[in-house]
Amino acid sequence: MSLETVTMDRINELSQKYSVPIMDTLMIALNRYGIMMDIEDKRIRFRLKMLGSEEVYYFAVCVNTFESPFTVDAERRLFFNGQLVGRIVDIEKDTCDTTYFRRNKTALTLNSNMRSMCHGCTFCGTYNLDPDDRIDMSDEKKVHDFLVRFLKENDVKDLEHLLRVTVCTGCFKDEKDLVEHLVMVNNVFKEFGFNKRIRYIGSQIRSDDAMDYLQKNLDYFSLSLTVECFSDREKRMRKEKASLDMNGIKGVLDKAKKHGFSTNYLYIVGLDELDIFKEGITELAPYINRMPIYQVMQNYVIEHEEQRVEAAKDLEYYIQARKIIEAQYAGTELKPRSWENYRSLFYSTYQDKPYECIRI
Repeated sequence: MSLETVTMDRINELSQKYSVPIMDTLMIALNRYGIMMDIEDKRIRFRLKMLGSEEVYYFAVCVNTFESPFTVDAERRLFFNGQLVGRIVDIEKDTCDTTYFRRNKTALTLNSNMRSMCHGCTFCGTYNLDPDDRIDMSDEKKVHDFLVRFLKENDVKDLEHLLRVTVCTGCFKDEKDLVEHLVMVNNVFKEFGFNKRIRYIGSQIRSDDAMDYLQKNLDYFSLSLTVECFSDREKRMRKEKASLDMNGIKGVLDKAKKHGFSTNYLYIVGLDELDIFKEGITELAPYINRMPIYQVMQNYVIEHEEQRVEAAKDLEYYIQARKIIEAQYAGTELKPRSWENYRSLFYSTYQDKPYECIRI
């Protein structure tokens, strides 16, 4: 049940108070509250065109897991408290996909170790999605055979056009298995013309030895550390992930930077009080060289609402978080990229300027 009455007047009030476009405030709210819709799926992906905008944005939101002010009718019109605000198209059921494109099909996300088998973090809903990822990619031949099928299904000749392959996947037995897997994936992808960057999203790469191995065997590497939150980590996360305290997080990011890797982290907005959030991102700023990915907390299941701190049950919290992020990276070249984050705080503007970016 909603603990806040979210009206258009409230949207207008927040937009004016924080100098955030009404459209952006609505889309932040859409991420936070999800939608009510007459379908069985609990999470969907779609393209959205807001009224008054020519831009098309991409979303992944939860369905019927919160008493949301957003509804979608049979004609795929999006309403906010009964007022038409946009239209959605290309609805897909959100699953633990094995592989999907981003950045106008020049970046690829590879789920090569079955994300649906990963459990333990209280706020994560991946394991609640349908597991369309039960494909074995544990050795070179299996990855090769998968790519042959994948290219044929997508009518793609080779992978020479790809700028980045992101391995976003379930947990490995240990760090050694993980880094060997990354190098193996890179070697197989090279057979299909790929010659750019391998990126890993996760928290299992920590040691200098592992980073030395990646530096030696990969031409380009990016580490996106799954930080997720700064407080109550031992309660919220599986044991291995929670074992990284703030000093440990800094240490991993610092090692990655010193190895010449592209380095950032992922964070879920809604799990920490804003003063803790502000302090944390300030502390980590010297240890990154790419914009972190700040994702709005979503309710994969109804019970997830109780994972939020009390302040994060109010829409204003997310607008305030947006302003904290803009202030933190003012004067730097770091800025968000829409195609990296479908649960974003930024849409038509960033730091009060038009925000143009590849969206999907």
